[in-house]
Formats: sequence, C-alpha cells, structure tokens
Amino acid sequence: MESSTGYLVVNPGTPEAYLVELEDGKVLEIGRRPNPSGQRKLVLPIPEISGHHAEVRPVPDGWTIRDLGSTNGTRLNGDWLQPGQEYLLKNGDVIKIAQVDLLVNLPNDTSGSRTQASEEEEHEKTQFHIKLINATILVGDIRSFTSLMESYSSKPDMVMQAAQKVFQSLGEEIRKQHGQVEKIAGDAIMAYWQGDDSPHSETNMCAYQACYTALQLRNLVQHLAQRPESWPFPGHLLQVDVALATGPVAAGVLGSAQANPALLGDTANLAFRLEKLIGEDAPGDIIMDGATYELIKDFFTVKSLGPFTVKGRQRPVDVYRLLAVK
Repeated sequence: MESSTGYLVVNPGTPEAYLVELEDGKVLEIGRRPNPSGQRKLVLPIPEISGHHAEVRPVPDGWTIRDLGSTNGTRLNGDWLQPGQEYLLKNGDVIKIAQVDLLVNLPNDTSGSRTQASEEEEHEKTQFHIKLINATILVGDIRSFTSLMESYSSKPDMVMQAAQKVFQSLGEEIRKQHGQVEKIAGDAIMAYWQGDDSPHSETNMCAYQACYTALQLRNLVQHLAQRPESWPFPGHLLQVDVALATGPVAAGVLGSAQANPALLGDTANLAFRLEKLIGEDAPGDIIMDGATYELIKDFFTVKSLGPFTVKGRQRPVDVYRLLAVK
C-alpha cells in the first residue's frame, strides 16, 4: 500500500499482518465494535479491547495517539498512556492494545535523514534499561468494577471517566506523600516508594510512607464516594481494596522515556495477588505482607490475618490488616 501520510502495520512480522492507511485529515478510531456513524475505524474484535478504545488523529506536526478511557489501557513503546492525553507518533513507534501490535510507518517523517549521532540516540531510546531497587508497592483496585460496567453498559465512557477522576485524586495524594504512580490500568492503580540497597532506615521509611498513604487514600475514597460529581453511581458504593508488599523489584525504563519505570518481579506480583485475597466481607480493606509488617509494626495498629497460600510462592505468606497509625 502506498500512502503519502503513512499507515499502521497490524501484527507486524506475523502471517496475519496487514496495513491500515492513515488518510490525510481523517481520524482513525480503534476499538472492538464497528462505528455506526461511518467514521473510519480499525475494528479489533478482541474481548480485552474496549468498544471505543483509542484514536489516531492528524495534527499539524504529524499524527497522535490518544487512549479514549479504555478499560485495559494502551501502550506506546511499552509505556502506558494517560487516557485523554495525546502523544505524538514517530516512524517506527509500536502501539500495543491488548495483544495486538500496531507498527507506525510514516514515510514523510524527517527522522529518516538522521545523522549517525542521532541514530545512536534513537537506538538508545529503544533500549529497555533494568535496575534492581528495594520498594514498597501499593496496589489499589475499585471493588465490583465489572458489575458496575455491566450495570452501565450503555454508558461505558461515563464509568471510565469517573474511574479516571478517582485515580487522578488518588494519584495526587500518592505524589503528595512522596510516592510514584507506576500505572493506572482500567480499575487498578499501582504505586511505589523506592528505597536503596544499603540503609535499612531508608526501606523502613518507604514502608511507613506507603502505609500512611494507604490510610489517607481510604479517607479520600470515602470522601469521593459522597460526591455525586466524583462518583455518580448511587447503587454502587465506591470502595478501593488496597494491598502492600515490600521487597526487591526490577525497575525497567524504556531508553530516555520520562515516564516512571515499570516494576517487574516477584514483589510486584505479590502485591497484586494479595489484593485478590480481600474478601467480600471486608470491602475497602488494606492488607500487607510480612516484610512490610516487620518494617512498620512499631508505628501502626495492625491485625494478623494468618498465613495464606499465594500463587507463585512455595511457602504460605503471612498477611496483616492495616488499621490505623499508632
């Protein structure tokens, strides 16, 4: 396919690859459902992709990608996009939506005439740099979000916009308490407080800040739940389950990207799996692993919930409920 403006390669490098032209002056929407209005749309009939997931839009400088408040998010070169924010595309960029890769091909991109130095710089940007850090990880998940989406299936944008407002408020509180938001994806938020490899007091302080923030988030959620402009769903009480885990993680940064690094490894997985242990009888609970407990037990009131079998762990994990600051 020849195009003066460019095209996307869907599933590049596979037998199923095909091209979608970017037409000058026309928005290309991407999603699971066809567009009844007749607007150009790349339809990807995959359950993890939202009906109206993202869009590629022409701008004076070229083309941009924007996530439309999708349930499972959109990535650009490995980094999660903030819903509603536009990101300028470059030739060779890779958009990832669920398991589908979209390779950006912009023939008129002037980056094709780079010098050797700029080529080396571009190569650097494509590298995934890993470093090991100690961190306390916080995972928060909106309770009963799936049933809420089902109840408002005719208004999915309304639900996602409300969720994004909630997470924006939670993110502001996290940053206020010296934490970093790693990602917001659908109904979940992940943040962390980073220590270093040597001073124990550093890791201790990170765990303290994470636990203190978790209690602040619980108060904030209760406040937001009472405001119809923040949570306009009277039949679905806003509650956020929170889990904390402390330990070593691999922090990965894509080249010189400005986004916070993605966290990989057992501790990050543990935080997500602990959150799933919160039962129906304890909505809005805050729980933690034994490593976090040992670092904060002198400063917070905590209740032992006993050992739990967690996927991926050979031994049971001691789990504790965070109640209050002492």
